[in-house]
Amino acid sequence: MNKPIRPAPALRRRRLPALCALALSTLLNVHANTLPEISVQALQQGSASTLAPSVTLPTPGSNHSAELARLLANPVDAKAAVRIALLNNPGLQVMLGSEGLAISDQFGADAPAKLKARKEITQLSANTHKAWISAVAAVESVKALQAARLAAENSGELARRLARVGNWSRLQQARQQVLLAEAAADLARAQDSAFAAREKLIVLMGLWGPEANFALPDALPALPEAPRDLPDIEQRSLQARADLNIARMQLQRKEAQRHVKRPADLWGSMEDTAALRAMAVQARSDARLSYQRYRSRYDLARHHQKELQPLREFINDEMVLRYNGMLSSVFDLLADTKLKAQAANAEVEARRDFWLADTDLQTLLAGVAPTFADDAGKAAAAASASPAH
Repeated sequence: MNKPIRPAPALRRRRLPALCALALSTLLNVHANTLPEISVQALQQGSASTLAPSVTLPTPGSNHSAELARLLANPVDAKAAVRIALLNNPGLQVMLGSEGLAISDQFGADAPAKLKARKEITQLSANTHKAWISAVAAVESVKALQAARLAAENSGELARRLARVGNWSRLQQARQQVLLAEAAADLARAQDSAFAAREKLIVLMGLWGPEANFALPDALPALPEAPRDLPDIEQRSLQARADLNIARMQLQRKEAQRHVKRPADLWGSMEDTAALRAMAVQARSDARLSYQRYRSRYDLARHHQKELQPLREFINDEMVLRYNGMLSSVFDLLADTKLKAQAANAEVEARRDFWLADTDLQTLLAGVAPTFADDAGKAAAAASASPAH
Protein backbone atom coordinates (compact mmCIF):
# COMPACT_ATOMS: atom_id res chain seq x y z
CA MET A 1 0.00 0.00 0.00
CA ASN A 2 1.40 3.36 -1.06
CA LYS A 3 1.93 5.88 1.69
CA PRO A 4 0.64 9.43 1.14
CA ILE A 5 3.34 11.86 0.15
CA ARG A 6 3.73 14.58 2.76
CA PRO A 7 5.19 17.97 1.87
CA ALA A 8 8.54 18.76 3.36
CA PRO A 9 8.54 20.93 6.53
CA ALA A 10 10.11 23.84 4.64
CA LEU A 11 7.40 23.66 1.99
CA ARG A 12 4.72 23.59 4.66
CA ARG A 13 6.25 26.70 6.23
CA ARG A 14 6.18 28.50 2.88
CA ARG A 15 2.56 27.56 2.33
CA LEU A 16 1.40 28.71 5.77
CA PRO A 17 1.43 32.51 5.14
CA ALA A 18 -0.38 32.08 1.83
CA LEU A 19 -3.01 29.86 3.42
CA CYS A 20 -3.48 32.33 6.28
CA ALA A 21 -3.88 35.20 3.84
CA LEU A 22 -6.42 33.22 1.82
CA ALA A 23 -8.35 32.33 4.96
CA LEU A 24 -8.36 35.95 6.12
CA SER A 25 -9.52 37.16 2.71
CA THR A 26 -12.32 34.57 2.66
CA LEU A 27 -13.36 35.50 6.19
CA LEU A 28 -13.47 39.21 5.33
CA ASN A 29 -15.44 38.55 2.16
CA VAL A 30 -18.03 36.58 4.10
CA HIS A 31 -18.36 39.20 6.81
CA ALA A 32 -18.40 42.09 4.32
CA ASN A 33 -21.91 41.07 3.34
CA THR A 34 -23.14 40.92 6.93
CA LEU A 35 -21.21 43.44 9.02
CA PRO A 36 -22.62 46.99 8.67
CA GLU A 37 -19.16 48.36 9.53
CA ILE A 38 -17.74 46.88 6.29
CA SER A 39 -20.72 46.54 3.98
CA VAL A 40 -21.30 49.43 1.54
CA GLN A 41 -24.41 48.12 -0.18
CA ALA A 42 -26.34 51.34 0.41
CA LEU A 43 -23.51 53.46 -1.00
CA GLN A 44 -23.27 51.25 -4.07
CA GLN A 45 -27.00 51.46 -4.72
CA GLY A 46 -27.07 55.22 -4.14
CA SER A 47 -24.16 55.78 -6.53
CA ALA A 48 -25.78 54.05 -9.50
CA SER A 49 -26.34 56.33 -12.51
CA THR A 50 -26.45 56.17 -16.29
CA LEU A 51 -22.65 56.38 -16.23
CA ALA A 52 -22.44 53.40 -13.87
CA PRO A 53 -25.76 51.51 -13.78
CA SER A 54 -24.30 48.88 -11.45
CA VAL A 55 -21.67 49.97 -8.92
CA THR A 56 -19.38 47.49 -7.17
CA LEU A 57 -16.85 48.98 -4.76
CA PRO A 58 -13.81 47.38 -3.15
CA THR A 59 -14.10 46.63 0.56
CA PRO A 60 -11.52 45.41 3.10
CA GLY A 61 -10.28 41.99 2.04
CA SER A 62 -12.28 41.86 -1.21
CA ASN A 63 -10.67 40.31 -4.28
CA HIS A 64 -11.99 41.22 -7.71
CA SER A 65 -9.18 39.79 -9.84
CA ALA A 66 -11.48 37.30 -11.56
CA GLU A 67 -13.94 40.06 -12.43
CA LEU A 68 -11.15 42.25 -13.78
CA ALA A 69 -9.80 39.41 -15.90
CA ARG A 70 -13.27 38.81 -17.34
CA LEU A 71 -13.77 42.49 -18.19
CA LEU A 72 -10.35 42.76 -19.82
CA ALA A 73 -10.69 39.57 -21.87
CA ASN A 74 -12.79 41.29 -24.56
CA PRO A 75 -12.52 44.75 -26.15
CA VAL A 76 -13.27 47.12 -23.28
CA ASP A 77 -16.37 49.22 -23.89
CA ALA A 78 -17.27 52.36 -21.93
CA LYS A 79 -19.34 50.59 -19.29
CA ALA A 80 -16.61 48.00 -18.70
CA ALA A 81 -13.97 50.74 -18.38
CA VAL A 82 -16.03 52.50 -15.72
CA ARG A 83 -16.64 49.25 -13.84
CA ILE A 84 -12.92 48.47 -13.86
CA ALA A 85 -12.08 51.95 -12.55
CA LEU A 86 -14.57 51.66 -9.69
CA LEU A 87 -13.09 48.30 -8.72
CA ASN A 88 -9.44 49.11 -9.22
CA ASN A 89 -8.64 52.85 -9.13
CA PRO A 90 -6.14 53.44 -6.28
CA GLY A 91 -7.30 57.00 -5.64
CA LEU A 92 -10.86 55.87 -5.07
CA GLN A 93 -9.66 53.18 -2.67
CA VAL A 94 -7.65 55.79 -0.75
CA MET A 95 -10.79 57.91 -0.41
CA LEU A 96 -12.94 54.95 0.67
CA GLY A 97 -10.31 53.86 3.18
CA SER A 98 -9.99 57.36 4.65
CA GLU A 99 -13.76 57.66 5.17
CA GLY A 100 -13.94 54.12 6.55
CA LEU A 101 -16.91 53.49 8.81
CA ALA A 102 -18.60 56.75 7.77
CA ILE A 103 -19.53 55.29 4.37
CA SER A 104 -20.66 51.92 5.69
CA ASP A 105 -24.22 50.67 6.00
CA GLN A 106 -24.43 51.60 9.67
CA PHE A 107 -24.85 55.26 8.64
CA GLY A 108 -27.78 56.79 6.77
CA ALA A 109 -27.86 57.50 3.06
CA ASP A 110 -27.67 61.27 3.61
CA ALA A 111 -24.60 61.17 5.83
CA PRO A 112 -22.10 63.82 4.63
CA ALA A 113 -19.37 61.24 4.06
CA LYS A 114 -21.68 59.19 1.85
CA LEU A 115 -22.69 62.25 -0.17
CA LYS A 116 -19.02 63.08 -0.64
CA ALA A 117 -18.24 59.49 -1.63
CA ARG A 118 -21.07 59.42 -4.15
CA LYS A 119 -19.70 62.60 -5.70
CA GLU A 120 -16.22 61.08 -5.98
CA ILE A 121 -17.63 57.89 -7.51
CA THR A 122 -19.61 59.85 -10.08
CA GLN A 123 -16.61 62.02 -10.92
CA LEU A 124 -14.37 59.00 -11.43
CA SER A 125 -17.04 57.36 -13.59
CA ALA A 126 -17.31 60.50 -15.72
CA ASN A 127 -13.53 60.93 -16.07
CA THR A 128 -13.12 57.29 -17.08
CA HIS A 129 -16.00 57.48 -19.54
CA LYS A 130 -14.50 60.58 -21.19
CA ALA A 131 -11.03 59.04 -21.25
CA TRP A 132 -12.44 55.98 -23.00
CA ILE A 133 -14.16 58.19 -25.59
CA SER A 134 -10.94 60.11 -26.25
CA ALA A 135 -8.86 56.92 -26.52
CA VAL A 136 -11.19 55.24 -29.02
CA ALA A 137 -11.63 58.42 -31.07
CA ALA A 138 -7.85 58.89 -31.18
CA VAL A 139 -7.46 55.45 -32.77
CA GLU A 140 -10.09 56.33 -35.36
CA SER A 141 -8.27 59.59 -36.13
CA VAL A 142 -4.99 57.76 -36.64
CA LYS A 143 -6.64 55.48 -39.20
CA ALA A 144 -8.10 58.44 -41.11
CA LEU A 145 -4.80 60.32 -41.15
CA GLN A 146 -2.94 57.19 -42.26
CA ALA A 147 -5.12 57.24 -45.38
CA ALA A 148 -4.27 60.91 -45.91
CA ARG A 149 -0.56 60.22 -45.61
CA LEU A 150 -0.80 57.29 -48.03
CA ALA A 151 -2.37 59.56 -50.65
CA ALA A 152 0.38 62.13 -50.07
CA GLU A 153 3.06 59.43 -50.37
CA ASN A 154 1.66 58.25 -53.70
CA SER A 155 1.53 61.81 -54.97
CA GLY A 156 5.07 62.51 -53.79
CA GLU A 157 6.42 59.35 -55.41
CA LEU A 158 4.82 60.24 -58.74
CA ALA A 159 6.22 63.76 -58.50
CA ARG A 160 9.73 62.38 -57.95
CA ARG A 161 9.45 60.16 -61.01
CA LEU A 162 8.23 63.02 -63.20
CA ALA A 163 10.98 65.31 -61.94
CA ARG A 164 13.58 62.60 -62.55
CA VAL A 165 12.71 62.39 -66.25
CA GLY A 166 12.42 66.15 -66.60
CA ASN A 167 8.64 66.44 -66.93
CA TRP A 168 8.23 68.41 -63.70
CA SER A 169 10.03 71.38 -62.26
CA ARG A 170 11.72 71.35 -58.89
CA LEU A 171 9.08 73.82 -57.68
CA GLN A 172 6.24 71.43 -58.54
CA GLN A 173 8.06 68.57 -56.85
CA ALA A 174 8.71 70.69 -53.75
CA ARG A 175 4.99 71.46 -53.44
CA GLN A 176 4.18 67.76 -53.38
CA GLN A 177 6.92 67.15 -50.83
CA VAL A 178 5.37 69.81 -48.58
CA LEU A 179 2.02 68.00 -48.73
CA LEU A 180 3.72 64.74 -47.77
CA ALA A 181 5.65 66.39 -44.91
CA GLU A 182 2.45 67.96 -43.55
CA ALA A 183 0.54 64.67 -43.77
CA ALA A 184 3.36 62.87 -41.95
CA ALA A 185 3.42 65.51 -39.21
CA ASP A 186 -0.37 65.32 -38.79
CA LEU A 187 -0.17 61.56 -38.42
CA ALA A 188 2.70 61.74 -35.93
CA ARG A 189 0.75 64.18 -33.75
CA ALA A 190 -2.33 61.97 -33.93
CA GLN A 191 -0.34 58.89 -32.93
CA ASP A 192 1.17 60.77 -30.00
CA SER A 193 -2.29 61.92 -28.89
CA ALA A 194 -3.61 58.37 -29.19
CA PHE A 195 -0.82 57.04 -26.97
CA ALA A 196 -1.42 59.74 -24.35
CA ALA A 197 -5.20 59.17 -24.39
CA ARG A 198 -4.75 55.45 -23.84
CA GLU A 199 -2.30 56.05 -20.99
CA LYS A 200 -4.80 58.34 -19.26
CA LEU A 201 -7.42 55.61 -19.48
CA ILE A 202 -4.97 53.01 -18.15
CA VAL A 203 -4.20 55.17 -15.09
CA LEU A 204 -7.87 55.77 -14.32
CA MET A 205 -8.54 52.04 -14.49
CA GLY A 206 -5.56 51.38 -12.20
CA LEU A 207 -3.89 48.88 -14.54
CA TRP A 208 -0.28 47.87 -15.09
CA GLY A 209 1.80 45.10 -16.59
CA PRO A 210 0.01 42.66 -18.91
CA GLU A 211 -3.35 44.11 -17.83
CA ALA A 212 -2.54 47.30 -19.73
CA ASN A 213 -2.54 45.41 -23.04
CA PHE A 214 -6.33 45.32 -23.24
CA ALA A 215 -8.10 45.91 -26.54
CA LEU A 216 -10.48 48.75 -27.35
CA PRO A 217 -13.35 48.84 -29.88
CA ASP A 218 -12.45 50.01 -33.37
CA ALA A 219 -14.87 52.93 -33.36
CA LEU A 220 -17.05 55.12 -31.18
CA PRO A 221 -20.78 54.38 -31.01
CA ALA A 222 -22.99 55.83 -33.72
CA LEU A 223 -24.95 58.97 -32.98
CA PRO A 224 -28.40 58.48 -31.48
CA GLU A 225 -31.31 58.97 -33.84
CA ALA A 226 -32.34 62.14 -32.02
CA PRO A 227 -31.00 64.18 -29.08
CA ARG A 228 -32.68 64.06 -25.70
CA ASP A 229 -35.26 66.75 -24.94
CA LEU A 230 -34.76 68.01 -21.37
CA PRO A 231 -36.92 71.09 -20.74
CA ASP A 232 -36.60 70.57 -16.97
CA ILE A 233 -32.81 70.30 -16.96
CA GLU A 234 -32.35 73.10 -14.39
CA GLN A 235 -34.77 71.60 -11.89
CA ARG A 236 -33.35 68.12 -12.28
CA SER A 237 -29.84 69.47 -11.81
CA LEU A 238 -30.74 71.33 -8.61
CA GLN A 239 -32.36 68.22 -7.14
CA ALA A 240 -29.42 65.98 -7.98
CA ARG A 241 -26.41 68.16 -7.13
CA ALA A 242 -24.53 66.59 -4.23
CA ASP A 243 -22.62 69.78 -3.37
CA LEU A 244 -25.87 71.74 -3.08
CA ASN A 245 -27.40 69.07 -0.87
CA ILE A 246 -24.36 69.10 1.42
CA ALA A 247 -24.36 72.92 1.60
CA ARG A 248 -28.09 72.96 2.33
CA MET A 249 -27.68 70.45 5.16
CA GLN A 250 -24.81 72.46 6.64
CA LEU A 251 -26.86 75.66 6.49
CA GLN A 252 -29.82 74.02 8.21
CA ARG A 253 -27.53 72.68 10.94
CA LYS A 254 -25.96 76.10 11.54
CA GLU A 255 -29.34 77.82 11.62
CA ALA A 256 -30.64 75.28 14.13
CA GLN A 257 -27.73 76.09 16.44
CA ARG A 258 -28.51 79.82 16.38
CA HIS A 259 -31.27 79.84 19.00
CA VAL A 260 -30.96 83.52 19.87
CA LYS A 261 -30.29 85.74 16.87
CA ARG A 262 -27.58 88.24 17.71
CA PRO A 263 -26.55 90.92 15.19
CA ALA A 264 -23.48 88.91 14.29
CA ASP A 265 -25.68 85.86 13.70
CA LEU A 266 -27.93 87.85 11.39
CA TRP A 267 -24.95 88.88 9.29
CA GLY A 268 -23.72 85.30 9.34
CA SER A 269 -27.10 84.00 8.20
CA MET A 270 -27.09 86.44 5.30
CA GLU A 271 -23.60 85.32 4.33
CA ASP A 272 -24.45 81.60 4.45
CA THR A 273 -27.75 82.04 2.61
CA ALA A 274 -26.13 84.13 -0.11
CA ALA A 275 -23.35 81.54 -0.53
CA LEU A 276 -25.93 78.81 -1.01
CA ARG A 277 -27.86 80.97 -3.48
CA ALA A 278 -24.64 81.62 -5.43
CA MET A 279 -24.09 77.87 -5.71
CA ALA A 280 -27.67 77.46 -6.97
CA VAL A 281 -27.21 80.21 -9.56
CA GLN A 282 -24.02 78.55 -10.81
CA ALA A 283 -25.73 75.14 -10.83
CA ARG A 284 -28.52 76.50 -13.04
CA SER A 285 -25.95 78.00 -15.38
CA ASP A 286 -24.06 74.69 -15.51
CA ALA A 287 -27.29 72.94 -16.44
CA ARG A 288 -28.09 75.33 -19.28
CA LEU A 289 -24.54 75.29 -20.60
CA SER A 290 -24.27 71.51 -20.39
CA TYR A 291 -27.47 71.00 -22.36
CA GLN A 292 -26.51 73.67 -24.93
CA ARG A 293 -23.16 71.97 -25.52
CA TYR A 294 -24.90 68.62 -25.84
CA ARG A 295 -27.39 69.89 -28.45
CA SER A 296 -24.91 71.96 -30.46
CA ARG A 297 -22.38 69.13 -30.65
CA TYR A 298 -25.10 66.71 -31.68
CA ASP A 299 -26.17 69.06 -34.48
CA LEU A 300 -22.57 69.51 -35.64
CA ALA A 301 -21.82 65.78 -35.62
CA ARG A 302 -25.05 65.09 -37.51
CA HIS A 303 -24.11 67.82 -40.01
CA HIS A 304 -20.80 66.07 -40.67
CA GLN A 305 -22.53 62.74 -41.23
CA LYS A 306 -25.53 63.92 -43.25
CA GLU A 307 -24.05 66.81 -45.23
CA LEU A 308 -20.26 67.07 -45.32
CA GLN A 309 -19.35 63.41 -45.59
CA PRO A 310 -21.81 62.59 -48.42
CA LEU A 311 -20.61 65.65 -50.35
CA ARG A 312 -16.99 64.63 -49.91
CA GLU A 313 -17.82 61.07 -51.07
CA PHE A 314 -19.63 62.45 -54.13
CA ILE A 315 -16.74 64.73 -55.05
CA ASN A 316 -14.25 61.90 -54.71
CA ASP A 317 -16.36 59.58 -56.87
CA GLU A 318 -16.63 62.29 -59.52
CA MET A 319 -12.87 62.83 -59.43
CA VAL A 320 -12.32 59.13 -60.05
CA LEU A 321 -14.65 59.25 -63.05
CA ARG A 322 -12.91 62.34 -64.42
CA TYR A 323 -9.52 60.70 -63.96
CA ASN A 324 -10.68 57.56 -65.74
CA GLY A 325 -11.98 59.75 -68.57
CA MET A 326 -8.62 61.55 -68.71
CA LEU A 327 -10.29 64.83 -67.68
CA SER A 328 -8.21 65.33 -64.54
CA SER A 329 -4.69 64.43 -63.49
CA VAL A 330 -3.62 61.82 -61.02
CA PHE A 331 -2.43 64.62 -58.75
CA ASP A 332 -5.93 66.07 -58.63
CA LEU A 333 -7.27 62.65 -57.66
CA LEU A 334 -4.66 62.09 -54.96
CA ALA A 335 -5.19 65.58 -53.54
CA ASP A 336 -8.91 64.95 -53.31
CA THR A 337 -8.27 61.58 -51.67
CA LYS A 338 -6.28 63.35 -48.98
CA LEU A 339 -9.11 65.86 -48.43
CA LYS A 340 -11.57 62.98 -48.13
CA ALA A 341 -9.43 61.38 -45.41
CA GLN A 342 -9.18 64.68 -43.56
CA ALA A 343 -12.96 65.06 -43.73
CA ALA A 344 -13.33 61.58 -42.26
CA ASN A 345 -11.06 62.62 -39.40
CA ALA A 346 -13.15 65.76 -38.82
CA GLU A 347 -16.27 63.59 -38.61
CA VAL A 348 -14.60 61.38 -36.00
CA GLU A 349 -13.70 64.42 -33.91
CA ALA A 350 -17.23 65.84 -34.17
CA ARG A 351 -18.66 62.50 -33.02
CA ARG A 352 -16.10 62.40 -30.18
CA ASP A 353 -17.07 65.91 -29.04
CA PHE A 354 -20.74 64.93 -28.96
CA TRP A 355 -20.10 61.89 -26.76
CA LEU A 356 -17.93 63.98 -24.44
CA ALA A 357 -20.76 66.51 -24.12
CA ASP A 358 -23.20 63.65 -23.55
CA THR A 359 -20.99 62.42 -20.71
CA ASP A 360 -20.96 65.91 -19.18
CA LEU A 361 -24.76 65.94 -19.32
CA GLN A 362 -24.98 62.51 -17.66
CA THR A 363 -22.54 63.72 -14.99
CA LEU A 364 -24.75 66.72 -14.28
CA LEU A 365 -27.89 64.58 -14.00
CA ALA A 366 -26.00 62.28 -11.63
CA GLY A 367 -25.44 65.19 -9.26
CA VAL A 368 -21.92 66.42 -10.06
CA ALA A 369 -20.94 69.62 -11.84
CA PRO A 370 -19.17 68.87 -15.14
CA THR A 371 -15.69 70.27 -15.61
CA PHE A 372 -16.25 71.66 -19.13
CA ALA A 373 -12.59 71.10 -19.88
CA ASP A 374 -11.48 71.65 -23.48
CA ASP A 375 -12.20 68.62 -25.59
CA ALA A 376 -9.21 66.32 -26.08
CA GLY A 377 -7.42 66.35 -29.38
CA LYS A 378 -7.76 70.04 -30.26
CA ALA A 379 -4.16 70.23 -31.33
CA ALA A 380 -4.55 67.20 -33.58
CA ALA A 381 -7.74 68.67 -35.04
CA ALA A 382 -5.99 71.94 -35.86
CA ALA A 383 -3.10 70.07 -37.44
CA SER A 384 -5.34 67.90 -39.59
CA ALA A 385 -7.16 71.01 -40.85
CA SER A 386 -4.03 72.47 -42.46
CA PRO A 387 -4.90 74.05 -45.84
CA ALA A 388 -4.26 72.13 -49.03
CA HIS A 389 -1.74 73.60 -51.46
